[in-house]
Amino acid sequence: MFKYLVKIILPPLVAFWLFAGFIKFTTFFHYVDIKHIGEDSVYGLIAYYKIFAPGQILIAVLTQFLIVMPLWNKVLAKPKSAINLFGVMFLVCLVLAFGLAYIIWDPLTKVNHLLEIGFFMMGVQLFYWIINFLLLCLLDWKLLKTTKPEPQVETENKS
Repeated sequence: MFKYLVKIILPPLVAFWLFAGFIKFTTFFHYVDIKHIGEDSVYGLIAYYKIFAPGQILIAVLTQFLIVMPLWNKVLAKPKSAINLFGVMFLVCLVLAFGLAYIIWDPLTKVNHLLEIGFFMMGVQLFYWIINFLLLCLLDWKLLKTTKPEPQVETENKS
C-alpha cells in the first residue's frame, strides 16, 4: 500500500518541483510577476502557475490516482502497450496545448505567436509526463525487468 501511495504522490511532486526549479533558475522568467496573470502570454501562464501551484499539484495527484495508475498497471502487465500509451499521450498533449494556445491567443498578433505559445505549452506537458513516467519506471524497475515475455505459439507443420 505504501509503495502504491508513493507512485501516486511522488511523480507529480517531483515533476512540479523540477518545473518550479526551472522557472526559478531560468533568467527568462525572473521578471514574471502577478501583473502578467491576465495577459495572453507565456508570462501570464507562469504567473498563474506560481499562484495556483498547490491546487495544480492536488489535481495532478488526483489525475495520477484516477487515470495514470490504471494505465500504468496495464503497461506493467503488457510492456509493449507503453508505445501506444506514449503515442496517445503525445497526441493529447499536442491537441490540448494548441487548443489552449488558441484560446489565449490574440488573433491580432501573428500566427507565429500562436505557434510559440502552443509549442511552449506542449513542452511543459511533455516535460511533466516524461518525468512522471520515468519515475514510475524507476519505482517499478524490478517489475519491468521481470515481466515475462508472452509465450510463442508453435504451429505444427503438416506436410
